Amino acid sequence: MLIYLQLIPSEDGRSKFERLYENYRQTMYYAAYKILRHERDAEDAVHEAFLRVAVNLEKINEEDCHKTRAFLVIITRNAAIDIYRRNKRERAGSYEELEPYIADGRAPEAGAELAEALAKLPPDYSAVLLLKYAQGYSDGEIAEILGIKPDNVRKRISRAKTRLGEILGEEDDEA
Repeated sequence: MLIYLQLIPSEDGRSKFERLYENYRQTMYYAAYKILRHERDAEDAVHEAFLRVAVNLEKINEEDCHKTRAFLVIITRNAAIDIYRRNKRERAGSYEELEPYIADGRAPEAGAELAEALAKLPPDYSAVLLLKYAQGYSDGEIAEILGIKPDNVRKRISRAKTRLGEILGEEDDEA
């Protein structure tokens, strides 16, 4: 709790924060656990939420109010969703780690057939597919990474899926 209190300059703000912490920490934990289903991650989400609350303490007028409870739960949910997305990306591995395997047709988690088909795709198409499905990035995030518009990302994904289907269909015909 000392970490949070150091972020707050006034004594009134500190006492207000302490009361919020005591009254709502368990509710915030339940909100985070409901999303993350992991104790440590839920605790991390509550920690991040309280850091955000400490920075935005002036936005809370009344301590025992349904609006305050809702505000704190929303902040906690957003922190939990951020952690969930971060964990999802970490479990998927990074594009840089997968790229050599894809290029050689040796993707560790994909079948050899799929890896070969991905290697036959143009780099623009394989990049968007990997960022979308292996990394879990949203269309907007992919657009930022590649420096293109989100509409172009969606179109590339559509074209890449079509082309991937064609390549896999050709391989089935040959077999």
